Amino acid sequence: MEGLWDLIARLDDTALLRAFEPDALSDLLNRGQRRHLKRGEEVIRQGDDGDFLVVLLTGHLKIGLASANGRDIILGYAEPGDVLGEIAMLDDCPRTATVSASEPAEVVIVSRADFRHAAMDRPESMWAMMRLMANRIRLLDQTVEGDRSFSMGPRLARVIVRLMPVEAAGDGALRLDLSQSDLGAFAGLSRENVNRQIGEWEAAGVLARAGRKLVILDPEYIRELAEFGDPE
Repeated sequence: MEGLWDLIARLDDTALLRAFEPDALSDLLNRGQRRHLKRGEEVIRQGDDGDFLVVLLTGHLKIGLASANGRDIILGYAEPGDVLGEIAMLDDCPRTATVSASEPAEVVIVSRADFRHAAMDRPESMWAMMRLMANRIRLLDQTVEGDRSFSMGPRLARVIVRLMPVEAAGDGALRLDLSQSDLGAFAGLSRENVNRQIGEWEAAGVLARAGRKLVILDPEYIRELAEFGDPE
C-alpha cells in the first residue's frame, strides 16, 4: 500500500493499532480495503453495526452525533493517521456517532475478522491494547471535566486549539474552515454565543476574520485560556 509506513508513523500514540508491531500492522493494513470518499459522504453511521474500523489516509473526517432531543453535536475532526470506529468493532454494539468526509478523503477499512485474527495471532499485543484503552479513558475523563468547568470563552478556545496548525509557521489560519454553527456544535455553544465571543476576540486583536476563515493572531493567549480558563 502506497505511503503505508508514513501512515504508521503518523498514527496517534493512543490509537489502538499502536498495539501491533510495525510489521504486523503493515500486514493488517495491507489486507484492508481502500475507499475514496466525496465531501459529505458517510463512512460510519450512528446506530449501524460496528464490524470494521477506519484509518484515515488523506483529507479530514467529521465525527458527530444526533442527541436524543435531535440536536447535532460535533465531537471532533479526524486527520490523516487517525483511527475511528474501533470501539464498536470491539464491543459489537451499534455505532455511537456518524463519521463523514468534511472534504474529499481516502480511508482504509479494516474488518473485525482481520483485526481479531491479527490480535489473536499475537497475544503480546493484548496487554498493549489494554494500556492504550486505559490511557484514552483517562484523557477522556480529563477533557469532559475541563469542558464542564470552563465558561464560554475557554470552551471555545479549547476547540480552536484543536483546530490550530501543528506547526507555528504560516498565516495563523485554522486547519479547517468551519461555520460558526459547526464551531458551536463542536464546543457545545450556540451559534450566537460563538459569534459574540469571536467578536470580542476580534476587537481585542486575538484573532481576525478573512471571509469565513479565522486567523489566530495571538495563539499563546488562546492556548493559555484553553488550558487554565478565565483568569481569576
